[in-house]
Amino acid sequence: MDRTRERDRLAKYKYITEIQQMMYVFGEVQDPLPETTMLIEDIVRSQVIEIIVMAAAQAQRRGSRFMAAEDFIFLIRHDRTKVLRLKEYLSWKDVRKKVKERDETGDDIIDDANADKPDRANKVKIKLSWELANSFSDNIVDDDDDEEEMLDAQSDSLKRLRDADEVTRRMTRDEYVHYSECRQASFTFRKNKRFRDWANMSAYLDTKLNDEIIDILGFLTFEMVSKLTESALKIKRDLDKAAIDTLCVTDGAPKRSGALAATATAAAAAATAVDSPSEQQAKSQPASVSLFSGPPTARSPLQVQHVQEAFRRLQRAPQPIRNFKGGLTRTRVSFI
Repeated sequence: MDRTRERDRLAKYKYITEIQQMMYVFGEVQDPLPETTMLIEDIVRSQVIEIIVMAAAQAQRRGSRFMAAEDFIFLIRHDRTKVLRLKEYLSWKDVRKKVKERDETGDDIIDDANADKPDRANKVKIKLSWELANSFSDNIVDDDDDEEEMLDAQSDSLKRLRDADEVTRRMTRDEYVHYSECRQASFTFRKNKRFRDWANMSAYLDTKLNDEIIDILGFLTFEMVSKLTESALKIKRDLDKAAIDTLCVTDGAPKRSGALAATATAAAAAATAVDSPSEQQAKSQPASVSLFSGPPTARSPLQVQHVQEAFRRLQRAPQPIRNFKGGLTRTRVSFI
């Protein structure tokens, strides 16, 4: 009975491998803990359901039965970097689609007027209805603004590429091949049916989402795993540093006042509460380095507490007060 219940519980987790690969790319160890991976999948699934429900409500406000890319961009409009990267992603996706159609039809005709600027001629600019410049019938084309948006969108991508180059600098050939395969992990690429079943879209949607919306959700899920992993790693580093500082203070100051001793004890308890027993044992032993010492111990994986704390901090975004008359209101989830 217990095995059947455990099998049914694990059956709902369909992206453990993909999430482990993404976490490895974002700085986690190569084999994250299963319980940490399952927690991240639960968080991402709840976020996806919340985004789809709110995007459907936004489409109804527009008077449409079908969701569009604008509905999802409107939900993340406060995160300008993510909006620019999503617009850049959709623009280049449209370019690749047109190039593929041209190759299939065998049409190699290129406009001579735009031959010197192929990217600017082929890329499609996504216009958002709530932007001031798009509210006029005659839009003024400003190439400088387009160039600035493109540079802003590429800045975060360039930073990730520099980090990846730094990580792979000392990798062997086999390690680099594995790292490259992990970078291609996705929730939606060639997995549309699995993604729909995983998010249980038929339970709260009357219409079927098209491929463009699925690609947008795949982009957003990738960003969610990235932000959760990077935030959890930062929390883990801070806790490890606080624990080491506490041990140094404890060993180096034999005579302390009562208040200082209580503060150090509380800080040590808070720092070691998140660590595993093996980490606590390793930290309690003094580090001895000699000529014949072995290699340093490998990094410990993220714990469930790290991810929970990262999600809690990401949910602390200030929200406007709308229930002036008092009473209970629905708690809004902040998007990661």
